[in-house]
Amino acid sequence: KPFWLKRGTRCHRLGSAMEHIAPMDPVDSSDVLRPFVEAEREFVQLQEAGDHDAAVRCLETVLRQEQATVQQMQDTVLSSLFERLAVGYNTLGMKYLKDGSTEISCKFFEKAEALTDPANLHMNPESRLVLRAVTYNNMGCFYKSMSKLHTALQYLRKAQTLEERSNGKCQNPAGTHLNLCALLSQMGKHQDALQHAQTALSLLEASPQNEHAGNSESLICVAYFNMGAEFEHLRKIKEALWAYDRAYDSCLSELGEEHALSQQISGCLAQIRAKVQAKKPR
Repeated sequence: KPFWLKRGTRCHRLGSAMEHIAPMDPVDSSDVLRPFVEAEREFVQLQEAGDHDAAVRCLETVLRQEQATVQQMQDTVLSSLFERLAVGYNTLGMKYLKDGSTEISCKFFEKAEALTDPANLHMNPESRLVLRAVTYNNMGCFYKSMSKLHTALQYLRKAQTLEERSNGKCQNPAGTHLNLCALLSQMGKHQDALQHAQTALSLLEASPQNEHAGNSESLICVAYFNMGAEFEHLRKIKEALWAYDRAYDSCLSELGEEHALSQQISGCLAQIRAKVQAKKPR
């Protein structure tokens, strides 16, 4: 079956999102923004220490205590604070999902969805759009893990729509297409799944920033592998063999022969070559 991107890929996206958030400017002791600047600094330290729960509590506390000040602010001066909180909610959602605490996980994703709503004018519109797409991706992952495939599909399609609207600001639209491919395949919609794998490959090959580098698996490998799986489902054996070959070559060069994905593709290649050999007239 096609390869669903590991949750770590989404965590990688959250890390990338965090790197692009510029901190608030330093202020003097009498400035009304001082509590927010200090809370943001503490949040970053706690995140770096791996204490994501405390980091989120820190921002929630200052926003609650300074609610009157927040309501009076008309522009996006607090955008970085809200952006970090959205990242924090998503990080905790994925953490608790991995731990099997689905109710807690769901609450954090719902908080992230509420925070990135278009009605939140405190957030920079571009950043809000990017973080909402990440949230929808993660909610797709959440509902897939609960075997609620149609709900997962709705969230992944929402993420795809936002990524297409973002003019390239979202970090990894190819990953969304690969997960749509895996999900649609699981639902038996193999032609649609194949199209998403092909779209992902086109995006990855056109990417000037080599956006697929640094993930736990090569996304180009996964794109070819998913194409091979879908060709196989559609009984297009020659095309499947071609796609698996390309996936294996990509895996060997980027991940090495010992990597689990390389070995998985090697097994698929052996099976499909045996099928081709069995069909040849003797």
